[in-house]
Amino acid sequence: MTVTNLGLWYVQIPSGIVVSPMGEIIEPKTHNGSKFVLIKRERKAISKLPHLDKKAAMEFKEIFCQP
Repeated sequence: MTVTNLGLWYVQIPSGIVVSPMGEIIEPKTHNGSKFVLIKRERKAISKLPHLDKKAAMEFKEIFCQP
């Protein structure tokens, strides 16, 4: 699975994997049926993270991630 390092937390669709700012795949935790990740010791729901497909992630990287 290829993921793009964007410098922000996001969910890659349609696979539904969570990507950290460093481009690592993170396994979300589940509590009472809701999925979340811990960001700076705070729970962030998966539904609140940006959902990007591969094309949208590459467009974001071209605009905001300067080499």
